Amino acid sequence: MEGTFQTSIHLCHENGQWMSQLPESLWDIPLYNLSLPGSHDTMTYCLDKTSAVSDNESKLVNLLNKCMPCIVHPIIMKWSTTQELSVTEQLEAGVRYLDLRIAHKANDPSMNLYFVHMLYTTVTVQDILCEVLRWLESHPQEVIILACRNFDGLTRSLHCHLVARIKEIFQCKLCPRNVSVRSFFLPFYFKCVNGVNILE
Repeated sequence: MEGTFQTSIHLCHENGQWMSQLPESLWDIPLYNLSLPGSHDTMTYCLDKTSAVSDNESKLVNLLNKCMPCIVHPIIMKWSTTQELSVTEQLEAGVRYLDLRIAHKANDPSMNLYFVHMLYTTVTVQDILCEVLRWLESHPQEVIILACRNFDGLTRSLHCHLVARIKEIFQCKLCPRNVSVRSFFLPFYFKCVNGVNILE
């Protein structure tokens, strides 16, 4: 099975730049009219085995996990994991819609945000946003939709903190609404100067 899985990962790398190979007849179609491959619960490949169950889960699930953790926790872990590829591997496989379910851990005094699907991830939101940025920098004609949702445990200030981090990390790589694919295929692309998109 391991050999088959590794072969699948290798074959997936051929899809890393599929958007740049779209025919010109599709360049003027708004992004929201394109069918983009996505991954469900993108970040569940790195759920924390020692994580507490999210407070947003039912009282029954939390009670069972407290009473019989050695039985219930592995079941929750298996049920919650929907991805095996890392976010970079998913992007290389052609995924362009990332389903990011964001949460703040209960009783955590820090501003750290994590991803959640019953359990919390081992990585922070900021770390993954930086990983996505690195991938985008090496794939300038590709577009990624970051579908941030859930926001378990986020106060207004934590939500503002998340928005500020997204703007700080991606800067001029953030897309305006109603953009078409053509804007990414212009010769030499757009260059960011002082936060402004300038055509070279």
